[in-house]
Amino acid sequence: MNKKSLFIFLLLFFGLHNTSLSRSYNQFSDSLNTNIIKDSAATKDTIVPLHTSLLGENNFVISKKNINQIDYRYTGDILNKSNFNYTLSFGFIGQPNISVLYGVGNNGISFLQDGVLINNRYSNFTDFNDIQSELLDSIEVINYPRGFLYSPANNLVSINLISKDFVSTVPYSKIKYYQGPDGESFADVYFNSLLSNKFNLSFDITNRKMDDKYSNTNFSYWQGNIKLKYLSSNKLNIIAGYNIEKSIVGINGGVDVDSIKLVTTNIDSLLYDNIFAPVNFIDRSKEYRAQNFNLKFLYIFSKSLNSDISFYYRFGNERIAQTNNLPLLNSTNNAKTYGMIINNKYDNNIFKLNLIKGYESSDINSDSSYNFTLSNNSFHLVNYFASVILSTNIFGEKIIPSIFYKYQHSNFNNINKSRNGYGADLTFIINDNTNFYLGLSSIKNDFTDSYSKNYEGRLNYDNDQLQISGGIFIRKDFYQPINIYTNNIFYNEQQSLNGYNLLVNLKFGDFVLENKGEFYATSNSTNNNLWIIPKEIIILGLYYNNYVFNDNMLLKAGILFTHNGIRNVEYNNLTAETVPSFNRFDLTISGIIQKVATVYFTWENLTNKKYFIIPYYPMPDRNIRFGISWELFN
Repeated sequence: MNKKSLFIFLLLFFGLHNTSLSRSYNQFSDSLNTNIIKDSAATKDTIVPLHTSLLGENNFVISKKNINQIDYRYTGDILNKSNFNYTLSFGFIGQPNISVLYGVGNNGISFLQDGVLINNRYSNFTDFNDIQSELLDSIEVINYPRGFLYSPANNLVSINLISKDFVSTVPYSKIKYYQGPDGESFADVYFNSLLSNKFNLSFDITNRKMDDKYSNTNFSYWQGNIKLKYLSSNKLNIIAGYNIEKSIVGINGGVDVDSIKLVTTNIDSLLYDNIFAPVNFIDRSKEYRAQNFNLKFLYIFSKSLNSDISFYYRFGNERIAQTNNLPLLNSTNNAKTYGMIINNKYDNNIFKLNLIKGYESSDINSDSSYNFTLSNNSFHLVNYFASVILSTNIFGEKIIPSIFYKYQHSNFNNINKSRNGYGADLTFIINDNTNFYLGLSSIKNDFTDSYSKNYEGRLNYDNDQLQISGGIFIRKDFYQPINIYTNNIFYNEQQSLNGYNLLVNLKFGDFVLENKGEFYATSNSTNNNLWIIPKEIIILGLYYNNYVFNDNMLLKAGILFTHNGIRNVEYNNLTAETVPSFNRFDLTISGIIQKVATVYFTWENLTNKKYFIIPYYPMPDRNIRFGISWELFN
């Protein structure tokens, strides 16, 4: 039995096994809530499952309800719902796209999963293709001034991916499948069940694949996750998790424009021709294997104090292989990391104290036939840090000021370096619908002698009919030149980046308007800090949203308009190219049937717009994708 047949068998098994049983919507405890699970022996014993909490109380959260109505291809598409977010897309599906938040690229962002850093320790990069989307309950975007606090790295921005962690009173399973053009498909099976009154088991298996669209753009991802939760008592839960991944992706380096110029001056005549367009590398591929182990203890010491302790071991091996084309590139990077994170929260109704401590050790090996100066290198990296956040309710529950500080020490091949960061913020809860946030911080960069000052302000209003969120962030970067004559150290402002955001969601009758605008500016008159993001991003959506078919389906259907402004591309601080602006229309339809199944239909790029975001990786042309997500209860 081949892999595809095996996966279809699993889908059919779970579907048939559950279809013949009750379709009632049973209660279960969600990942961000608790729910009493009664002893099946009808005794007086009860168990209240414990769950990993949000890292902060006023962070932006993409909830499970929001996620369920998004026709996403992979986890990176979900993050598009956050503020100040942009994706540098390589166009070809399955490529390691670069997520940008608050103007910070992916290798400057700490991606956490349930509070544990999952970045590649060699590159500090996270590929969202490696994260199983169906394991996610929600996504927490940490307030910008606090982004550096929660991991061993001193990255400016942090995202916390919160995994599903519910305990169902009956066995629960979910299947999801979608299909697109050029052999693109996705299949996922998730299962969750109480093995006994004390043990809960869940697992998830995912496969994504696609055939060649352009030359050497095929990919295949196989991922598996298993988690065992031990409900020791109402005060102690222990969660053991293991996940494994094997993937191979064609890395063709984009369309070879120099070769096109030898044939014609009209680059576009071949750039978007998926059959005849030449690519830079016809056989370069990236193979990735990973195994991760996690052990988490959730403990309530008292009504005022609770603790979240995570131990983890992560192993990743990335191999890039190529036998043709020049330059030849064959490299292998692997990293073994083990560590622990302790997150203690104390609340006595007068002040709140959050203490986060962590330690990790990484062994990194790298060899490359392309860069001989870095060939056959081994690195040993040790990081430990401590962060403290102190908040008070002394001014009442509606005015909450906080101060925070982080100390980090690293040892890189016996070279010691210490860094710190500090800041303060204020949360003002005006009423049940309105709140205001203002924060600032100062952080020293992980790898240079520069530091940045960061500011964010945000006003939110939310009720059943209208949601408005307006925000601004400012980052001022400083560098540290040394006067070679006096040896004096001084700091000069290098440049600053400002971002402005406005989100307006309005319900009127059966229709919903979802609008978001983001605008960026830099202190540098040449705008050379905008190479990573466009000057403006505008997203407008008009949807019909109501129950249809005798109230059996909640339908959401509409048109989405996306505008990206121009973006400069730089190489060695010299502007090499300007990426043109573009406008795009998509048709999206999703329907939730009796709260257990969701069908998706997306007609992307209705006008068949030809454009690219990264030179020269053509974005997908007009295409149709459809799928189904089905929650099945026993």
